Amino acid sequence: RGCESVGRWAVDRRRVMRALGLGEHGDVIYGKQGRSVIAMVNYRNFSGRRLRIKRAGPTRAAARREVMRALELAVTVGDEPGFTASAKLGDAANAWLLVVEERVARGTRSHSTLDLYRHAVEKHVAPGLGDLRLGELTVPRVDRFLQDILRTKGYSTAKLCRTVLSGICGWVVRQGGLPFNPVRDTAPLELDRDRTAKAMSPAQIQEWLHILDADDFARRHDLADLARFILATGLRLGEALGVRWSDIDFDRGSLRVERTIIRVKGKGLVASRPKSRSSLRTLVLPGWCFTMLEARRARLGATDGPVFADALGGYRDRNNVGAAFRRVRTGTDYEWVTPHTFRK
Repeated sequence: RGCESVGRWAVDRRRVMRALGLGEHGDVIYGKQGRSVIAMVNYRNFSGRRLRIKRAGPTRAAARREVMRALELAVTVGDEPGFTASAKLGDAANAWLLVVEERVARGTRSHSTLDLYRHAVEKHVAPGLGDLRLGELTVPRVDRFLQDILRTKGYSTAKLCRTVLSGICGWVVRQGGLPFNPVRDTAPLELDRDRTAKAMSPAQIQEWLHILDADDFARRHDLADLARFILATGLRLGEALGVRWSDIDFDRGSLRVERTIIRVKGKGLVASRPKSRSSLRTLVLPGWCFTMLEARRARLGATDGPVFADALGGYRDRNNVGAAFRRVRTGTDYEWVTPHTFRK
């Protein structure tokens, strides 16, 4: 009613009724209502419903601008400005990282977790999927990406990417930008059957400690005592480097784990809370380790500060310590041994 031509509407109707994908819209069609031009467009939202938007204007161009502006608002996802059906996953990933940063500031996430997630986004997720629109983020596409990472980069990297992608998509779902989390329905990541945790036998431990004791570089970098300390306590390397003399109760022979040492971008070395709440714990030291620590304290004349300090008496960087261990084990039968191996 009020249109220029019934035949014109019939042609346009056939054109806009073609199959639309999620988040897609049809062509703009026009009619007249009094002195105004009517622009109409059909679109399909992420729930699969086909909806119609109409707007009026004095000219076709004005009506088109109004209806396209209304369409953009209709398909806007969540409350984040700029997030529409055509928004890129890379932009959503960056917004999600800001949310993780806020959690770090509140103390519910660690700096190391943020750095790990940011690395995964920058090195893997953004190059692999970052240019996809939210409306294009399907289960098959995400599954192919994760399986490719598993095949080329290994299980650990694929697992990290899956965690990060699930976090991004889950956040977008909560903003109303996706109808469901596509990562949830991807195939499970399977660890190679031949990949099992390898522990050192008592004989191997003794031989490895003998290598550390006999190596000049290892002695200069204080690796032998550190290795024995981790073997005795089962601490992670960052936790071991974060232990201070005041954390050790020499009357009871116990140790309180209070912190871990991490490197934060833009801040340097930081003493942070351990990985989880259960990581804040008290350990009873084996007698031989307690004796070693007493001798070490007497030799260094230490009363406070890190037990395994750098040359200036501050905390050591776990990356540098890890590199020192790698240098010593290169060319030996223990190239597979890392400080984390001691926890096995």
